[in-house]
Amino acid sequence: MGIGSLILGCGGTASVSGTPHSYLGTQAPGDVWSWDVSGSTFTAQNQTLGFHYSGTKSVLQTGFLKLIITSTDDPNVTVGQSAYALEIPGTALVIKPAGADTKPPIVACSLGSNPPGPQVSFNFVAIGSNTFNPVTDQAYGHVTFDVSGNDYSGTALRWAINGTQLADGPSDFTGDNGLMTEANGPLGVPATGAMTPSGVCAIDYGPGNGGVIGVKQPAANVDLAVLASKHFKGFLINAGKTQCVDVTSNGDGTLHGAGYLNPTGVETGTFDPNGSGVTITFTGQPNPGEVTVSIVTSGGPELLVAAINQVGGKYMLFCFGVDQGGAGAPYNVVLVEN
Repeated sequence: MGIGSLILGCGGTASVSGTPHSYLGTQAPGDVWSWDVSGSTFTAQNQTLGFHYSGTKSVLQTGFLKLIITSTDDPNVTVGQSAYALEIPGTALVIKPAGADTKPPIVACSLGSNPPGPQVSFNFVAIGSNTFNPVTDQAYGHVTFDVSGNDYSGTALRWAINGTQLADGPSDFTGDNGLMTEANGPLGVPATGAMTPSGVCAIDYGPGNGGVIGVKQPAANVDLAVLASKHFKGFLINAGKTQCVDVTSNGDGTLHGAGYLNPTGVETGTFDPNGSGVTITFTGQPNPGEVTVSIVTSGGPELLVAAINQVGGKYMLFCFGVDQGGAGAPYNVVLVEN
């Protein structure tokens, strides 16, 4: 996927029960993955490349999962290596793969059933393509699907990162137990992804083409003051680097975000000493659950846009931004309430 920037985070919701959960996900440059996760073990398959993986699962003190690979036929992965993950059981699973920090994360949604109709609306943010242009390419939007059996038909309303409205686009999917396919995606090629009844979606437009991630649109505006009082965990993908992050309330209507030291700071709770983190402020809400965000970094302020709703009683934030201090590269932050 241009899903090389796709991430999800979750704190306090790691599953330690023996109930197995199945997920379908994607990873740049367009690989499709299947995962089965139970109380203390996991199995996975890169369906695109035909590689298999299995191992053990444990919960770290920071709330992230540690996945230790005990068996694989992937020549680029070594038995004993660790991956880090966050799971909302039966809803979503996101993995920071074993190996180099530059490996794109894997994001997966649960399978089992399609979102119910007769209508369902999603807010979404983009996963930037390899050729992302901040002036002309979509950064965020929303879509309402009319549901007829397994057919989901709607029109996506789309905006650039600066708030300029772009041309609307048709969005027509066929659902199969949560697996969503679109024969003619936005770029003229098939799109694949998943939508969960609980309200999470992840769609891949094909290798290098990007995609979208999002949540169901809430019926009313999200209370931004309540949102700013919460604690979140998640992942940041920026400049080809995957980092586990922790976000806490400053108590004044803003949040403070900090990254764990790579590669194993997430195990010890050690934060990256190369930066004091960022200040996060929610600045507006053009549509219910569609929120503008300002972050102040060492390089100055940056604008993000987030799709936000409660899923399973936890706030989820799917954010998209463009690096103002570099070459205008897109990045994502996705957080879930701890």
